[in-house]
Amino acid sequence: MKTMKNIIKILFILSLINSSIYAAKKGALVVSKDVNIESISKNDLKDILLGRKTLWNNGSRIRIAISSEDSEKLNQFLIDNIEQNKRRFKKYWLKRVFAGYGIAPKIFKNDEKALNYAQSQENSITYMTIEEDKVPSGVTIVSVE
Repeated sequence: MKTMKNIIKILFILSLINSSIYAAKKGALVVSKDVNIESISKNDLKDILLGRKTLWNNGSRIRIAISSEDSEKLNQFLIDNIEQNKRRFKKYWLKRVFAGYGIAPKIFKNDEKALNYAQSQENSITYMTIEEDKVPSGVTIVSVE
């Protein structure tokens, strides 16, 4: 009986640790170091994510990537910024690509791969979750205004 109580206590503590680690992550929009912006308007972001704006101000092609590791945060980010949930966003891009109107965003299943893409691809803009107190090297966090 005492062993069972100890196991339950340990599981409870582990669940608290796991939830605190998970809660420390936030959704962030990052750009590669060669993109010289610190903030982006909500309208410009919407145009970029929907493929209406394909070039940065310097004429370079915008490369879009998204991490779907935290599906709930991604869904909220899309609703807040382009008024579409994740399902509608994917459907929108399927139609657009098959009609020959653009290159769909790269979608990664985890933040590590999305970060690697953002760090290695010039002119990229990437949505992912990151730890609140850490700024990954090789990218700049962009605020949405």
